[in-house]
Amino acid sequence: MSEAASNSLHKIIADRQFFTRPYVPALIAAIVSALLLPVVVICLAGVTQLLITGTSGAAPTDHWLPATLANAGTRISLLQSPSSALTTLFGCLVVLMALRTLLRIFVRRTAARVTFTHVNRFREHIQRHALRGNPGDLEGIQARSAADLFRNTATKLQEAAFNWSFRRLTSIPDLLTLAIFLTVIQWRVGLECLIPVIVCWIVSRIETERHEASKDLLEEQVDRGLDRLTAHLEKSRLVSGYGMENTEHTHFSAGLQNYQSRFDGLRRQEALGRWTSMLIYAAMFLLPAFIVARHIVFGELIGIVSGVGIAVTLGWFVVSLHRIQDDSRNSGSAMVAADSIHQYLLRVPSVSQVVGARFLDPMARLLQFDQIRVESETNPELLSGLDLKINAGERVAVVALNPQETQALASLIPRFVDPSAGQVLIDGQDIRRATLESLRSEAVVVWGDEPVFSTTVLENVTAGQNEMSRQDAREAGKVAHAESFIRDLPRGYETDLGEHDSLLQTGQRFRLSLARAIARDPALLVIQEPDEALDSETKAMLDDTYERICANRTVIFLPTRLSTVKKCDRVIVLNDGRVAADGPYQQLVRSNELYRHWEYVKFNVFRTSADAN
Repeated sequence: MSEAASNSLHKIIADRQFFTRPYVPALIAAIVSALLLPVVVICLAGVTQLLITGTSGAAPTDHWLPATLANAGTRISLLQSPSSALTTLFGCLVVLMALRTLLRIFVRRTAARVTFTHVNRFREHIQRHALRGNPGDLEGIQARSAADLFRNTATKLQEAAFNWSFRRLTSIPDLLTLAIFLTVIQWRVGLECLIPVIVCWIVSRIETERHEASKDLLEEQVDRGLDRLTAHLEKSRLVSGYGMENTEHTHFSAGLQNYQSRFDGLRRQEALGRWTSMLIYAAMFLLPAFIVARHIVFGELIGIVSGVGIAVTLGWFVVSLHRIQDDSRNSGSAMVAADSIHQYLLRVPSVSQVVGARFLDPMARLLQFDQIRVESETNPELLSGLDLKINAGERVAVVALNPQETQALASLIPRFVDPSAGQVLIDGQDIRRATLESLRSEAVVVWGDEPVFSTTVLENVTAGQNEMSRQDAREAGKVAHAESFIRDLPRGYETDLGEHDSLLQTGQRFRLSLARAIARDPALLVIQEPDEALDSETKAMLDDTYERICANRTVIFLPTRLSTVKKCDRVIVLNDGRVAADGPYQQLVRSNELYRHWEYVKFNVFRTSADAN
């Protein structure tokens, strides 16, 4: 894993990120938004004071800032009466709340943008790691894992990190501002109200985590019980055969009662959790309300206006606490997702270029597989002790009942995978001692299901090689008979296949892949034919293309057409990880049962219905 990826993983869930350049404007906006809350409370208290004093113009009895402000407002020339002061205060409330909403929207967008940027960096690391580690993924497991991380895990990380960032960025300034403001109103009453609210919130978090853990345990037990009950349904043949219906029914009934008991326990646990949360939240509101009411009625510290200010401030304080209630859950989800990505990025690619690698000359004499052993995710002996020699200039078909064996053999040549034992030699040189660039420029594999690049047809053929001219690409297209359908595309070679991929059929994509390989003019070419049936016109084009490209070149086919097999110099049959047969087609079809079995399985007239079943 790169250092940049590691740093990004640590930055996405950390309070210190809020002091970095991308977050500074949002942090300032969040602080300003929090500072607006006391002004809003002051306006509300002023409205309350005006409503209490009415139009009599009586002096306020509660000598607190909101009342003073409201009383002063009635004396300025702009406000000729308490009613106009009331209207102005309501207007101020609307403006302040609108401004606060706009500031929070800015904070939300900033948090979303920064989080999205961080997650996209992870996606870049996943893509780069997949390019290094997935070419030899014979069973597609690593590709599916990378796709799940790229799409689902990264999205979960983005959502959890955004929720954590936005709530933390907005709620903490609100809490600090409201707590300070409470002490400004009346520090003693403010502290008396804050303490029970904070204690109730802490108890609520502890109880919520405890109930969630207990609920998860009960859900697991209920699921296991349901699995055991389901298993009873699979014993019908055994039970009927031995006449154990009564015994089985007794066991099933006992298991069903146990399942019912655990299910009832789960429902009780959920109900208990809901009632506990309701009681704690009720206490969180009722205790401060009682304290404020007691001071208003029996004390001399605050009056009604101050009480309204304290009540509104406490209400906002509780709301802010509730917003960060899921902090631990969001941060936990984000870290779990980030850790999954981290573990994937820590995987060491199976293939890498050795120090001191040398340039590999084009194959001129012999391709040799010497005691090759290849393991896959599910098959530890996919290839085991394989020995094979292919002379330069030969046209060879490699077939097997297990297609993964032929794919493994093909993947060894450009070092998409490395053998766990043995050597692959080109003209006597171990390809692991060659540079990957020189090897893969002279040993090219065309897969039958290759997708197209999301770029123009021309760049699909040139594959990013700037030194290749447009004329070179067109010549390769002509050899592969791709020119015929390219001319019919909306913009010919300039057609963007990212937008028009659906215009291409399987045979056309395959011919485009052949053109890409032909343009590189490799000395060794491996061609896997598509599994999907091709029309007669495409087959005729491919036969002509094969005749052109096989001249003065070593070509290894992984065929799906019998006509391709028949035209090869040799047919190599793999079975159980070794070469089981090797010879001309006519010889194998007469004398080798394994080859005849392979041909029957691939080409008998009943194979379509068998595959469908």
